[in-house]
Amino acid sequence: MTKVSTIVALLALVSSPLAGQDSSSTQRIILQLEEQWRLAQHHNDTAAFRRLLAPDLTFIGTSGSFRDRADYIASRSASWIPRAKSFTASELRVRIYGATAIVTGREQTTGAGVTFSARFTDVWLRRWGRWQLVAAQRTDIGPPG
Repeated sequence: MTKVSTIVALLALVSSPLAGQDSSSTQRIILQLEEQWRLAQHHNDTAAFRRLLAPDLTFIGTSGSFRDRADYIASRSASWIPRAKSFTASELRVRIYGATAIVTGREQTTGAGVTFSARFTDVWLRRWGRWQLVAAQRTDIGPPG
């Protein structure tokens, strides 16, 4: 084996987050992270945001707004999600592609004067030994009609 092919083989082995881990185990981990992310949003938990969100996060809101990690965390003080009675996620689907997990689902927020429903896509990446949210996109589901 040449020196270059040995390095490539070692890099592939080291960068494979699923070595020794089956996809159902990885899916459980991602679903746990999604629950932590949901709770962090509902409780406006800055410490959890810093732990869950990658430094290079991109977040696209239902209005089409674009935020990086710092902008997203700063925007939370004006969010109605922490003031809502409930913030739930359903219809979750997790797909694993090596060190990347894509989660799609539906979220609903209810409370006094608040009824909101959206579809979302969250992209998790395993790097530096842990999973972090690197991209999130929300699409408002308007009232029927």
